[in-house]
Amino acid sequence: MDFSKAKVIFVTDAKQRMYFTGFFSTAGYVVLTESETAFVVDSRYFYAAQEKLEAKGIKTYEGADFTVLKQYLEKEGATELGIDYSKTTVTEYAKLQKLGVKLLDVSGVLDKQMSVKTEEELENIQKACEIAEKAFRETLKIIKVGMTEKDVANELEYRFKLYGASDKSFDTIVAFGTNSAVPHHESGDRKLKEGMVILMDFGCVYNGYCSDMTRTFSFGIPSRQFIQAYQAVLAAHEAAYEKIEAGMTCQEADKIARDVLTKEGYGEYFTHSLGHGVGLNIHEYPAVSPKGKGCLLNGMVYSIEPGVYLNGKFGIRIEDTVHMKLGKSETFMTTTKDLCVLEDGKLKKYKIK
Repeated sequence: MDFSKAKVIFVTDAKQRMYFTGFFSTAGYVVLTESETAFVVDSRYFYAAQEKLEAKGIKTYEGADFTVLKQYLEKEGATELGIDYSKTTVTEYAKLQKLGVKLLDVSGVLDKQMSVKTEEELENIQKACEIAEKAFRETLKIIKVGMTEKDVANELEYRFKLYGASDKSFDTIVAFGTNSAVPHHESGDRKLKEGMVILMDFGCVYNGYCSDMTRTFSFGIPSRQFIQAYQAVLAAHEAAYEKIEAGMTCQEADKIARDVLTKEGYGEYFTHSLGHGVGLNIHEYPAVSPKGKGCLLNGMVYSIEPGVYLNGKFGIRIEDTVHMKLGKSETFMTTTKDLCVLEDGKLKKYKIK
């Protein structure tokens, strides 16, 4: 952890609190110094937190005001306090100003700290991915004509918890037919018909950590236009997966896939970023985009999700959650990314005639 900018760092965001303590609560704050981590929380959580955290060397205090924070500022002789500008509310900022110290934005420091995962974090993300894939495979078995997008989303999310997840990572996207051309479509009441494209974007949470995955396939014989676009998106995904390396900038990584789609004539239809960091948050640093900051490093977890969206026709997105290992991307997913049709409850590779 980099304390060169501020000797004392103040954390209030729930996900960041969990990262630094391993304890989930709906209230409280964390104080970080180079030698200590302290957790301050009210009586609802205090004894449970104390029992769990003291053994880890994290000092636990009961309270709801800034008394403990003041003590640490005095102890460190700090005249500056590091806070995350992207998470701190206006009300919190106003209260912190009354402490009489200079407030500094350390959001970048916290983002970078959380972006490189430990082995334990990677194991949790791996498990979240396994649960999501198992739920997906089982849900495919019951998809049939007449089901609505909401029906399929509900079946998938039910299986997340059935197989050990605590929640979904985000609102599940199930899009039939032309709805798939909307990248962040809200699953609705459209009913499935033969010949429709199905796009499913989903993920779940395990021990606080997220997974993220998208598969697009045809419910019946795909059109020639869909086949051509799918092959372009798959080529973009594979190029990014194979060519992204540790040390590469986020902008360079995004460009790999974008260049493939541009060459194939679909560049203008790739309307979002190639990917994003995945961890305790479903979207976190780094942003793998044309404007993304920083580089991809070993231990980082991120999505690779190129897409093409033809308004009024269909959309295609192929997404894996991957991590950087030994300088290269390594996927957590095992589900095929080949052009497939859903047949007899399974994804079957479509033989192009």
